[in-house]
Amino acid sequence: MPPIRMPLLFAALLVASAALAPPGFAQEGNRFLIYFDEFSANLTTQARGVIADAAKQARESNARAIRIEARASATGSQKANQYLAQTRSQVVADELEHDGLNPAMVTQVPIGQTGSEDPSVAERRVDIVLER
Repeated sequence: MPPIRMPLLFAALLVASAALAPPGFAQEGNRFLIYFDEFSANLTTQARGVIADAAKQARESNARAIRIEARASATGSQKANQYLAQTRSQVVADELEHDGLNPAMVTQVPIGQTGSEDPSVAERRVDIVLER
């Protein structure tokens, strides 16, 4: 392989590995993102921290409502993915209540299977959206 192509190959492999790696947990303005392993609704310690941050920001900003949008990837059956999204939504709602938020503020929106054939974690997530 000519020397000039080696850096391009390395860059391509680096980008590909980053795309396959979990993006972690993020906050985007009033939206907190929590990613799950495939076929799982288990919260990691890091996920619990993000949920606690969302609860804290909801209290500090006097959010009027909280919407939980739960998704599942297109891997598996549509019925199973709908159930998985509902389970993920409930797990996050329970954790928000554990962190001191009134459950009456929370609306769960289990979106279920997204239809995307993308098996990455981007479709295996719950968004906590603070409505102000």
